[in-house]
Amino acid sequence: MEEKYQSSTQLLKKPLSFADLIEGGAQFEVDTADTNNAYDDNIIEDDEIDEEEIEHEALVSPWTRSFDELRELMTPIGEHIYKRITRAGVKDQGLVPEKARVSLRYSAYWEGQSAPFDSSMLRGTKFEFETGCNKVIEGLEAAVCTMYTFEQAEFIISYKLLFHEMGCPPRIKPKADGLFKIEVIGFTLIGDQQSLENIAPEDRNKFSIVYPKAKDMHLHGRDCVKRGSYRNALGAFENAIASLNYCRLADEQDELKQKELLITLYTNVMCCNNKLARPAKVCIAMQALRHLTHNNPSCKALFHEGRALAALGEYKRAREAFLRAQAKEPNNKEISDEIINMEQRVSKYNESMRQMWSRAFSQKHKEETVKSTEENTANQQVKRDFQAQLEEFDKSSLQSIQLSRKVYTDHEFDVLRLLATQHSMKLSMSPLDVDQLTLSKLSIK
Repeated sequence: MEEKYQSSTQLLKKPLSFADLIEGGAQFEVDTADTNNAYDDNIIEDDEIDEEEIEHEALVSPWTRSFDELRELMTPIGEHIYKRITRAGVKDQGLVPEKARVSLRYSAYWEGQSAPFDSSMLRGTKFEFETGCNKVIEGLEAAVCTMYTFEQAEFIISYKLLFHEMGCPPRIKPKADGLFKIEVIGFTLIGDQQSLENIAPEDRNKFSIVYPKAKDMHLHGRDCVKRGSYRNALGAFENAIASLNYCRLADEQDELKQKELLITLYTNVMCCNNKLARPAKVCIAMQALRHLTHNNPSCKALFHEGRALAALGEYKRAREAFLRAQAKEPNNKEISDEIINMEQRVSKYNESMRQMWSRAFSQKHKEETVKSTEENTANQQVKRDFQAQLEEFDKSSLQSIQLSRKVYTDHEFDVLRLLATQHSMKLSMSPLDVDQLTLSKLSIK
């Protein structure tokens, strides 16, 4: 089988020298970030495809006779491209624009050959590139820019827009035209990361100039979100917000346009901060949204607020936010699932707290029981010792003796005083020294 390769331009992480290639070869890594996105709302995700599972018919060339015959069945698109539509696309978004990230499947064939010399299906992934950036061969991009989303078409592309006169022998013949079978899966506008930086300093407070640049930055942020680059997306949205807030507004129409874009931007900021586990910043963005919407934020904003509050442990307020979001979209399953998950989390938390306090009280009760037993044992010993002392004092000729108050607790003192009374004696404290006790006989024997 012929070696497969991707026709888009890639940057090597480490440069290669010609000497290394000649002497012992070299290893290198290719950045595939543009061809394998982890997140994209507007693109149909492909399942992983094994080369052995691909149907042979899906790769066989749709035309193996001369290209001249096929051109008769096609429509010329410019001087060097002919096109035949095999499945109409959806025209809602329009043609693939010059500044967009497009996702497609394709297979490419040389004239008279049934097997493709290149195919995204053999790699098991869709192929993505940015239009207007010269990242793919000129003819492929020119063909794709004549297509709508979900459209399938066949193109004969002149060698002048492919590998030119020289080709790349022996694999690519000189002046070799190619047949491309292309399906556009979808595309998204990508905006311009440098749009706000390119505004002249004296124009940065002019709404008519800043507004379209802020929209362009918003598109760039959305594209970052679709590629899972939430930090870059957050920076784009925040820069757009700052630029809009700095502008002077000429009339109510400017104010309305500014307000609508700010609402969108702040909502996207909430989304990114949730993705980055920054719930407090989500709540800060929500405060701005409440002001802009007169305390009537969108369902999406309420949903993200609920997630942030739940992450902060504010379950009661989170539930209120989710319920408000659900009232706006009663059939939204994601909101219902989030409420159920939160209720389960709260229930688990309450059960954990109940068990923790149960163990704590159980331990405390155990400690109090042990302490009570120890104190009771100690009291009994003190009582026995004092009883013996009373009997010895009763037999003596002494009328009173001095004892130390410090060795007895208040409870022990009360017990000892009662014992003394039972033996016709009196136990009292000295009025001059509270730490001194006097044990005296009430009658002379």
